[in-house]
Amino acid sequence: MAYPTKVGSRERNSHHGRLKRVDNSNSRAKRLLEAEFDVIAERLHREAAVPKASLAGGDFLDVAQGIEHQELARLSASRLSERAKRLQIALSRVSEGDYGVCSECGTSIPPQRLRAVPDATTCVACQARLERGAH
Repeated sequence: MAYPTKVGSRERNSHHGRLKRVDNSNSRAKRLLEAEFDVIAERLHREAAVPKASLAGGDFLDVAQGIEHQELARLSASRLSERAKRLQIALSRVSEGDYGVCSECGTSIPPQRLRAVPDATTCVACQARLERGAH
């Protein structure tokens, strides 16, 4: 029967420390993602009413400006909605323990990238490869 040595104990404590840091990091990431999601949800709710372009009582420029304003509001809502979807995916990755792991190659996504792009699902190298393939 092998008894644990101090080295083994230290290794276990080191592993436990790493797990604790990952848990703390994930809970911090979850709080930040939830806060950003709440801000976007509030903006979507506030900006939900797309302005109606009035065709009556205005000249051509007024109508064109109204239509342009309407299109910009729709574009903004669409972008916010896409961002909210990406944040929901990131939150589910946190819950599943996959947050910070590249969905393409399985390596860790650097913390700097996650700070810059909290909803990132790929490392920089895989993202660059995906973008090259899309063009």
